[in-house]
Amino acid sequence: MATIFQKLSTPERRDLWLARFYYFSFMGGWGFLFPFLNLFYVDIGLNGTQIGTIASTGAIVGLVAAPIWANEVKKRSHPRRFLQAAMLFSALFYILIGQQTAFLPILFFAALQSTSGAGILPMADSMAVSVAQANQQGYGGIRLWGSLGWIMAVPFSGWLIERFGFSAGFWGISAALAIGASLLFFIHPQWFASPESGGRPKGGLRLAVRRVLSDRTLLGFAVALIFVGFLNSGVLQFENVFLYDLGATKQLISIAGILSAIVELPFMLFADRIIHRYGAHRLMFAALFINIFLRLAVLTLPAIPTIMAVRFIGGVSFSLYTVSFVGLISERTEPHERGTVLALYTVTIAGLVSIVASPVAGIIFDVIGARWLYAFSATGYVIAAVSMWMTRPRKA
Repeated sequence: MATIFQKLSTPERRDLWLARFYYFSFMGGWGFLFPFLNLFYVDIGLNGTQIGTIASTGAIVGLVAAPIWANEVKKRSHPRRFLQAAMLFSALFYILIGQQTAFLPILFFAALQSTSGAGILPMADSMAVSVAQANQQGYGGIRLWGSLGWIMAVPFSGWLIERFGFSAGFWGISAALAIGASLLFFIHPQWFASPESGGRPKGGLRLAVRRVLSDRTLLGFAVALIFVGFLNSGVLQFENVFLYDLGATKQLISIAGILSAIVELPFMLFADRIIHRYGAHRLMFAALFINIFLRLAVLTLPAIPTIMAVRFIGGVSFSLYTVSFVGLISERTEPHERGTVLALYTVTIAGLVSIVASPVAGIIFDVIGARWLYAFSATGYVIAAVSMWMTRPRKA
């Protein structure tokens, strides 16, 4: 017991555990709502096109907001406050979305939520990478705690929603974000700041774009992300609706929501070890190929057991993808530009793609149903794998 307290008394070690608890809260808290959000939209009468429009509008707003968050963080000597503010405002807007029953009010509050939420993940991941490196550990060792939180939140939320309605999910994610924002008070401010914090921002998003264009591997990754984001959008939006249409209950959907996360727990750590041996690029390449197989499996045999099995196996590919995503960018950028480049990939590129992909996927869902969305998704992963292969690091 004394040894444990002694380790926690080390500032770096203490912050490592706080970062883990932070991911457990804020990312695990997503499990209260994300598996059920589109079911909520369908339940109040929205169609696939309207659901896609909400996602597209959020992407447009996030696209504008993300560079503002990134630039403001670089200007400030205490950027932690911006992450906390983003989380608290996001929590408030989730509550307001849950109280609406019509398309236009939901669209308005979803846009506000996207404004506040656009900066959360880049700032959080940048902090997590810094804390992990200070402790000579990998990002996956922190990120897996988000999966652990998800495993606990999703079935609990499914139980709550079955008994108290969808509002329970909105209050759950809001409470988790508020707890996560509170935990940040205890993490040392140095992990949130880039080397140039407190001074004038150097280049911002424009510098990040130039950095990507000058690196063939990062450019190939950007192309891969564009095709995956566009062609996989339908599956991400409507798979749980597809499950519901096939006869799954909300409780079964909540179980499906944690199958991947159960596998992620050991594989996040395993991915950390693989990335040191083989590199982030090879890890990403493997994840893409696994996803091709999984999408084709559901396309060939569209049934609840197939989707459940795919969700379970998908935990492997998701772990490899998540760790290699952050690892690939971290390997090929300097610490002072890491946060902005992460924002470029997670918000700007993803947002630009989502602006077009979300409503298109909604229209396809309305016209031909969910099954053929898996064919589009598999095609996206194939193109992404080709792009990553053609732009692989020269020593790989």
